[in-house]
Amino acid sequence: MQAQSLKKIVAAVCTVIIVVGMLSYFVYRPWQMTWGATDEEVNRAMVGDRVVDQPSFIATRAVTINASPERIWPWIIQIGYKRAGFYSWDFLDNDGISSAEQIIPDYQGLQQGDRIPLSKDSNAIVGALETNEYLLLIFEPDSLATWVWGLYQEEAGVTRMVTRLRVRTESVLSKFMLDYFEIIMMRKHMLGIKRRAESIGDL
Repeated sequence: MQAQSLKKIVAAVCTVIIVVGMLSYFVYRPWQMTWGATDEEVNRAMVGDRVVDQPSFIATRAVTINASPERIWPWIIQIGYKRAGFYSWDFLDNDGISSAEQIIPDYQGLQQGDRIPLSKDSNAIVGALETNEYLLLIFEPDSLATWVWGLYQEEAGVTRMVTRLRVRTESVLSKFMLDYFEIIMMRKHMLGIKRRAESIGDL
């Protein structure tokens, strides 16, 4: 009897693991990789798409912001570790320093080729930018990841902000973290920009 009970328990546990695994991979993963984005936005070409060869992770997310690109852009170009922060979970990505709640003039002169610190030991280079339209960051030193923001005005005072992250990694741990946890930071980052751009008056 004990052997049969143990077999039933093992079978039940295995079933739960399989179901959870399938839901995670076929439901949660696709949802988090396209959070907020339409099919058109997911399929739309963005600057920097060709930088990373054969990426193992591609995530396109989007959010509607009730503000013009001109009001959103300053929040994007001042991001960075110990700059304006990332408007996300500061204790995880900015050494506990609160992300900025205002536009910082010192960080508004971003140009192609500039370096933006992502952490105490990593940087990204500005690969391309067009004021009020797009910003592309290329992760250093191996250019195995890109992060781009695109601003697409739909009507007066309404803009779609689309971000795309493309990463190539062979690390099983990195793949797992990207697939299941990266959305936690990115979603808060995007909503942080939305809140700030919508709550601050015209610049």
